[in-house]
Amino acid sequence: MIELKLRQAADGLAVVLPQEVIDNLGAREGDTLYLINMLNGSYRLARHDDRLVEKMELVDGMMHEEDA
Repeated sequence: MIELKLRQAADGLAVVLPQEVIDNLGAREGDTLYLINMLNGSYRLARHDDRLVEKMELVDGMMHEEDA
């Protein structure tokens, strides 16, 4: 488990990611990251990936269809 710290930012709070997490994500400053709420109540942090975005939009659309 990796501890994350919240810090005051100009317009809210910011999460500081340890270098180990940044390296594992293959992320760098300016990249888009997604915090995904999983069905079991946990969260997943992922780097922007067009395929992931398409899949998440599909799942989101299916979930809204079930609500209707």
